[in-house]
Amino acid sequence: MRILSGELKGRNILSLQGIRPVSERVRKSCFDILGSQVKDKKILDLFAGSGSLGFEAISRGGRECVFIDSQRRVLSVVEKNISCLGLELKTRAYLKDSFQAVKDFSMAKASFDLVFLDPPYYRGMLTKSLQQLGEYDIVSPSGYLVAFCYQKDPFVDEIGGFSLLVNKNYGQTLLLIYRKD
Repeated sequence: MRILSGELKGRNILSLQGIRPVSERVRKSCFDILGSQVKDKKILDLFAGSGSLGFEAISRGGRECVFIDSQRRVLSVVEKNISCLGLELKTRAYLKDSFQAVKDFSMAKASFDLVFLDPPYYRGMLTKSLQQLGEYDIVSPSGYLVAFCYQKDPFVDEIGGFSLLVNKNYGQTLLLIYRKD
């Protein structure tokens, strides 16, 4: 897997067997839609996996990115990617359950401009994540939630102060972009 555009274009990203990273085609489309909304933004990559979404955002001008994943072996790959890409000053990675991380960020009064959600498919975790992000105020005013899910997974058009702007189908993957009202 590689970074598609920006300062780190063409650089490789390590990934683990058994995780499902967002395909290059879907990632490209996502960032084409977001355009300049990434530049100078503070980013949260929940359910980070390989970290491809956060790394792509940093490459395209994102100010900083926080990666969250609950599996040590997965997070160690994100940490290796951070080191290989030389992004230690712009990124942090935490071994933590994504739902607990959102609560902790809320308690710390942290705020993010762009939140990526790519939870495991088929488990209803997207809806739960959206509900929680509506409940805990960690997305800055006019911030975005960018979610990926299986085409048959349930999702909502509006939730907790967020409205669906983009709903695009790419094979079995749905790209959903919400904006904070």
